[in-house]
Amino acid sequence: MSHRRGRIALILIGLLLTLELFGVWTNPAAAGEPAINAEAAIVVDLDSGQELYGKNTIRRMAPASTTKVLTALIALERGNLSDEVTISDNAARVAGTRVYLVAGEKQTLENLLYAMMLNSGNDAAIAVAEHIAGSVEAFAVLMNEKAAELGANNSNFVNPHGLSDPDHYTTAADLAKISVAAMKNPTFREIVATRTRPWRGAEWETNLVNHNKLLGSYEGAIGVKNGYTSEAGQCLVAAAARGEEGYLAVALNSSSGELYGDVTALLDYAFDNFQAANLVETGQVIVQVAIPGGKEAKLVAAGNYRYLKQADSQWPVTSLKVGRLVGPVAPGDKVGEIVFSVENREIGKVDLLVEEAIPRVTSWADWWMRISAGFLLLFILMNLGRLRRVRRRRNIYGTSRSRRLRFR
Repeated sequence: MSHRRGRIALILIGLLLTLELFGVWTNPAAAGEPAINAEAAIVVDLDSGQELYGKNTIRRMAPASTTKVLTALIALERGNLSDEVTISDNAARVAGTRVYLVAGEKQTLENLLYAMMLNSGNDAAIAVAEHIAGSVEAFAVLMNEKAAELGANNSNFVNPHGLSDPDHYTTAADLAKISVAAMKNPTFREIVATRTRPWRGAEWETNLVNHNKLLGSYEGAIGVKNGYTSEAGQCLVAAAARGEEGYLAVALNSSSGELYGDVTALLDYAFDNFQAANLVETGQVIVQVAIPGGKEAKLVAAGNYRYLKQADSQWPVTSLKVGRLVGPVAPGDKVGEIVFSVENREIGKVDLLVEEAIPRVTSWADWWMRISAGFLLLFILMNLGRLRRVRRRRNIYGTSRSRRLRFR
């Protein structure tokens, strides 16, 4: 019997090893993850930047023209779209993709940003950098300062266009942080969502066509930038939004045949497996509370609260904590909190503010107390006056008596 049990145990162990060897047992968490050809990739929530999936996210990579996302963001923050920019020899002679700018030509900063982000003009990128900072080197300092400000600490930039340089690198995670920040700028967002734009240059007139092929072909696509060099391979940062949901994907060093499949898979993974919504928004009236005097006070949210959840999980439970509202309360004063919880665990909260002033309401009890206090004060004052008169009389009587005694 013992030999028979031993043989059964060996058979079961062998079966388990065979199943594991041939991949019959799979990790449920990994089963739905996207198959990505790119060397490094990431997909994040477009609003918060929260990572949903990543592959080699902190590996140093050459970014190619996706560099121009940071260039455009800095230009929009520091320049004016109507600025007139004079093209330098340095800008006119740069290698790679161009819009054929000529030394001495004048273009607005707005035109150059469209040329840089749609047609990927390296000459436009140089012109923008020189206009903002005076030189490419000075602009690179601004790039690295901005990257650090955004938490992109594993990157280093030495030029505004992304042509290969050993000291010019980023990571998928850093590029996502930079791109999420850029997409919060309305003008940047408008530029990268533009599919075509007329171009009138000194030597070239055409319609610029956005190189991002997801625009118009992927549901909800709204930008942002592609890039390629022989060192960097095929690169793409892409964003899409549907309703309250929005996601941003980065793929670095993919192949020409796999790049758009990689990014589509990343975005599909996010839309299929996650849901996002603003549970409350700044200024939203959350509740109306009765206050003394037979009136109601509107309580509003002090800020937004966005929640991202897996598709098969529950939304947070919302509860309110509001104290007794007794005036005077000024508009904008905190009077409570909105608390969000998952499985009885607090995950976030937003302050509740009173929308309009709440005056002090005087009750009959208050009036009676005030009248009583008034009578008490009057009684005290009358008695003080009486005491003063009595003391004055005593002083007069005492003085006259002492005089009479003195003359006896």
